[in-house]
Amino acid sequence: MVNLTQLILLVHILSAIWLAAGTFAGAVARAQARRSDDLAGRVAALRIGWRLASVFSVPGAIAAGLTGLSVVTPVGYAFSGPRVGWIHASIGLWALLLATQLFYLTPRLKKTLAAAEASLAAGAPTEGFTRLAAAKLPGILADVVALGIVVLVALMVLRPF
Repeated sequence: MVNLTQLILLVHILSAIWLAAGTFAGAVARAQARRSDDLAGRVAALRIGWRLASVFSVPGAIAAGLTGLSVVTPVGYAFSGPRVGWIHASIGLWALLLATQLFYLTPRLKKTLAAAEASLAAGAPTEGFTRLAAAKLPGILADVVALGIVVLVALMVLRPF
């Protein structure tokens, strides 16, 4: 018989996969937006990136983190004691990645998409869109978030400290 802890653990793992799918596919959409020669292609790639963030990355990050927190004790671990550093590191890293996604990357992507759609309606890239699209920090942070997901998986599997 399946118990509640097993179901929550299943949702945790599926949410982590959901998060990873959105984050890594978002990197592909971001690369396509940068490489596109025409404005319509850039807008299409940004729309896909927005959809991936709003349907996969953000909900996956929230669900994976909350379900992970809820199963720590039921699966036999604790928040204090020997060899629980990986739990604390995981919680801290998850909170940092989630905050980066929620408070910087997602709003920035929404603003860039709005500027791109305004540019498309105007028939040429606007100054605002050109400025937003040229910024390097959002891409760097998105890649750091993707790397953070890999580190989180390593912490969950290896439990190194």
